[in-house]
Amino acid sequence: MSQQTFNIVVAIAAVIVGLSFIVQAGALIFIYSAVKKLNAVASSLQAKAEPILAKAGPVIDQVQGTIVTVKASVETISAQAREAFEKVTVETRSVAAAVSATSQELTSLARHQAEQISSTLDYTTNTLQRQVGELDALMSRTQERVEVTSVEIQATVVQPIREVAALLAGLRKTLEMLFGRGRKPIDRAYQDEEMFI
Repeated sequence: MSQQTFNIVVAIAAVIVGLSFIVQAGALIFIYSAVKKLNAVASSLQAKAEPILAKAGPVIDQVQGTIVTVKASVETISAQAREAFEKVTVETRSVAAAVSATSQELTSLARHQAEQISSTLDYTTNTLQRQVGELDALMSRTQERVEVTSVEIQATVVQPIREVAALLAGLRKTLEMLFGRGRKPIDRAYQDEEMFI
């Protein structure tokens, strides 16, 4: 590297260092002015807050007195609440014991009643099944008897009636033929016979 290049690099570095000092100085001046403004604002706020704090002093004292009074009341109420809670706890335990005993008795009673109802239902179901079986057998016997009776009626009543009806029909035709009701004249009879032949 030549002397001239080295001098240029050093000059550039010096310019950069000088610029950084100028920037830092500007930043310090800006920070100084900002701090000065903040001091002015803080002084203004302090001036405004001092009368408020002076007025708030008696209020704070009054609040402290109220807090002491409230604390005493809270302690009294807390003691009363503790006592009431203990009484309620004792009462609750006795009520819970009574409820537990009653519920055990009710459970035992309900179980006993359920067993009785179950046995009654079983007995009723068995009785109904037996009666339904007997009714079914009775219906089967009745149906068989009705069928047997209808066969016997047909054999003993209907068949003879048919035979009598057929006999009467034959008798009526015979009588009609014999006594001539609806007898044909002779020439007509021959004519019918000729047609037949």
